[in-house]
Amino acid sequence: MNNIDLVGISGSLRRESYNTALLRATQELAPAGMTLDIVDLNGVPMYNWDEEQENGFDPAVARLRERVAAADGIVFATPEYNYSVTGALKNALDWLSRGPDSPLDFMPAAILGAGGGSGTQASQRHLRDILSHNRFCVVADPQVMVTKAPQHFDGLTLVDEDVRAQIRLALDRLAVIVERARHVPPQKVAGSVLVVGRDGGVVDDVCRRITELGHRTLEALTDIDTIRLLETRSVAAVVLGESVEGPSRERITARSLELHPAAPIVVTGDPHAAAAQVDDALRYPDPTG
Repeated sequence: MNNIDLVGISGSLRRESYNTALLRATQELAPAGMTLDIVDLNGVPMYNWDEEQENGFDPAVARLRERVAAADGIVFATPEYNYSVTGALKNALDWLSRGPDSPLDFMPAAILGAGGGSGTQASQRHLRDILSHNRFCVVADPQVMVTKAPQHFDGLTLVDEDVRAQIRLALDRLAVIVERARHVPPQKVAGSVLVVGRDGGVVDDVCRRITELGHRTLEALTDIDTIRLLETRSVAAVVLGESVEGPSRERITARSLELHPAAPIVVTGDPHAAAAQVDDALRYPDPTG
């Protein structure tokens, strides 16, 4: 493995944060050739468009952007506040996403989280949605969600071997994404991949795997939602799950071909195959149309 330089960002500003402790454990578990530098969000001002326009980036923001731009990827540790990400994390992402030279575009990433009974499930899902704006390539699995966090730590030292194994696996898969990005730079495809199915869990899985490859996604579970998205959004490709059958599949296909004739349509029940087919079609479009 070539050397990989990662940045760790914790959504918690608390001194004794379990999420920041997860990042310290990740530092220890990183394989040879991989390093993780944890950055501190304390001191990053609240995003203000007027301030940006009049004075440019605050020194703390400029340092953060420079550090992220120099990294090969990001490991996020996200707490869950009110079923979402923290204000500190969202604010940092708002600053980092600014401008055509945003250091976040197509960035490889992995997400960890330590919290209560859900293990930051809602927070991680919202974070994936936020990261889709800059088309992050996010590790699809494992989803490292540490439930009832104090039970897995001795003080602030992660002692749960199962969680440690999940982090190792997440880092291994992040390394694969980083190496892939180095050899096959993502293409700036206009529009999102619309994933249609009747099972929300399957649709989520397909979207995670497509996002891992650097593409934005939209989800639809009903025909009405699907047609609305086709009519109102820029769609680069359509994935129809095997659960979409008969008249529904015909109606969605016809509307997609009418409104987005260049968008490939993939029909499959395999999330891995769906992601691979979409990625291949968008990177290497058929020159004959």
